[in-house]
Amino acid sequence: MAAPTTYSEWTNLLDKFGNGDDTALEELAKGSFTVDAGTASRFYSRVEEVYKKRKQNWLDKFQRSFQMQNCKSEDDVEIALRNGKQNLYPLSKFAVLKGLPEDLRKTLKKDLEDFVAEIKKSLKDNVSKISSGREKMLILLNTFGLNDIPEEIKTDKKNNKQNTNETIPPAGRKIIF
Repeated sequence: MAAPTTYSEWTNLLDKFGNGDDTALEELAKGSFTVDAGTASRFYSRVEEVYKKRKQNWLDKFQRSFQMQNCKSEDDVEIALRNGKQNLYPLSKFAVLKGLPEDLRKTLKKDLEDFVAEIKKSLKDNVSKISSGREKMLILLNTFGLNDIPEEIKTDKKNNKQNTNETIPPAGRKIIF
């Protein structure tokens, strides 16, 4: 399929993405949309509707994973967190699609960051204060977030260079405590 440029093409792909088809992201990433007076509000509401639907689906799946795992050990929590983080990737990629208007991308990205921070805070608040594995649980929760930032965000638009604040792998030395 060709890259979407019309409102109709975008809504078809947004419907696919909203129904859980992540393959639509590849096509949406190639698209562009010129906002005009006739479609601006409808387009923004449509994107917001799809974003909220996918976010709610992610939240439901994340909560179910905690219920199904029964989370009796730190390992069970780690599995649930890893799966939740992995399932969050399509939503984070959607929030920064180049075909979306800049202000809409910023709004979606900010909302997603706040949403993940709220989930993280809630999980941290619910870690038992007297649990013997509390420290490990807090370390696991600190790794939960939007660490896997898509390449679109890492590029500095002004200089068109890669940001230099990326993690540099260690030189092969280990510190043993």
